[in-house]
Amino acid sequence: MALRPEQLPSALERDLSPVYLLAGAEPLLLQECRDAVIRAAQERGYAERSVHEVSGKFDWNQLAEESSVPSLFSSQKILDIRLPTGKPGADGAKVLTAMAENPDPDLLLLVSSGEWSRAMRRLKWTGKLAQAGVLVEIWPVRPQELPGWIRTRMQRAGLKPDREAVALLAELVEGNLLAAQQEIDKLLMADRDPRVTVDDITRSVANSARFDAFRLVECALNGKLDECLRVASGLQRTGVAIQPVYAALYRELMVAADVSSAASSGEGEAAAFKRWRVWPARQGAIRQIMRRLPAEGFGTVFRTLSLIDRQSKGRAQGDAWQTLDRLLWFICRPGEVVLP
Repeated sequence: MALRPEQLPSALERDLSPVYLLAGAEPLLLQECRDAVIRAAQERGYAERSVHEVSGKFDWNQLAEESSVPSLFSSQKILDIRLPTGKPGADGAKVLTAMAENPDPDLLLLVSSGEWSRAMRRLKWTGKLAQAGVLVEIWPVRPQELPGWIRTRMQRAGLKPDREAVALLAELVEGNLLAAQQEIDKLLMADRDPRVTVDDITRSVANSARFDAFRLVECALNGKLDECLRVASGLQRTGVAIQPVYAALYRELMVAADVSSAASSGEGEAAAFKRWRVWPARQGAIRQIMRRLPAEGFGTVFRTLSLIDRQSKGRAQGDAWQTLDRLLWFICRPGEVVLP
């Protein structure tokens, strides 16, 4: 039987299968599914658990022998096998297939794979495990799905997030589900009103390097040169890699350039904001930079960002952080500096 992660809790309430294969490259969701299975099994009397992290020198024969030995403390036990790469090798595939074909009624076989693809469904060992029990496929949350995922998590936790707060957090975590959940947990630990606003998100993540990069972008869009240079200096001084900094700049400036181009072509500003999904709280900053930079100015900005990328990788002469400072100056005060 195949399930989605969100279907697993209700399925565990109904019944406990002898075999579970949890598969996917989202560590947070994989761990949550694994915890749910273990918790359900323990509630049904599986008091003992044996955990095996499979590496290149893993002894599958020893595991097969161990699985056949009765539990010392309970008549039922959980065999928790973790495959970081999703590749048990020939010996492992053989052992897992045999265990799936001849399940021990007193043994719950829990296999979790850190890698998964549709092609892996057709492998013999994965097919046998799925046939003998439950397969939970954990697919990556796509960028357009992330705000909905965050909103659902917040609401499930008892929070009442504004749409703009959800959008901001989705942008800040950049697809990292664990980081998103950590921020939600931080909001829960604060003794506060359940309503979550943009200001709440800003305060919550204020000490993270990712937020500092985001704050740098905000200052650049709004033309706050002194603050830009101060934040950039702090990022460099604390050893933050420059790549996510200029990547954050590129994303936001590309949106500004697209809105500017659409507006200059006769499209209404409101329609352009809607098409490029610029929520109201961010529209003011986009308007600011659109007023300062002409179309050719955006072209200069993107050429300089490309130069910073090459400099950071040693493919062009010059210091990437110094070039970034000049770029920030140009973005904030276009007429005062000439870019390389």
